Amino acid sequence: MEITKKQLIEAIQDISAKIDALNARISTQDQQISELSSQNSQLKQKNQDTLDQIKEYIEELEQIRNHYVDSNNRTG
Repeated sequence: MEITKKQLIEAIQDISAKIDALNARISTQDQQISELSSQNSQLKQKNQDTLDQIKEYIEELEQIRNHYVDSNNRTG
């Protein structure tokens, strides 16, 4: 079976259109990955900030508890 010049040109154009579509899709995905990476970094930092705040609260609660334990020991 012989392939005509017209069929070859159509096949090349079809492949070219598919490549363009794939490149556009890849570009969109790259942008989404970049945005998600940035969001992930922000979430990690917020989580670390929250953990640090919880640690501070725990330390404060331990100080309060120790104060009351010491107060009760002195009065008891």
